Amino acid sequence: MKSKEQVQKEIKYGNVYTLEEFIEYVEDGSFIPYDGVGYFHDGEKRTNRSVWASDISLLELKKYPYVCWYNK
Repeated sequence: MKSKEQVQKEIKYGNVYTLEEFIEYVEDGSFIPYDGVGYFHDGEKRTNRSVWASDISLLELKKYPYVCWYNK
């Protein structure tokens, strides 16, 4: 699995957060759906699975160590 730093180097625009970091930012109100878009990263590649998907289970979340976040 790639490190957070390796994933960050692969994306030209946006920021990479650990899932835990991202959840904290959302809980604090720092990120809302109108701020930008985010996609889960499985440790090898970015997925097309939106962080705002309402049908994601806690079990599925465990597959994604990172979030790639793109501000609007």
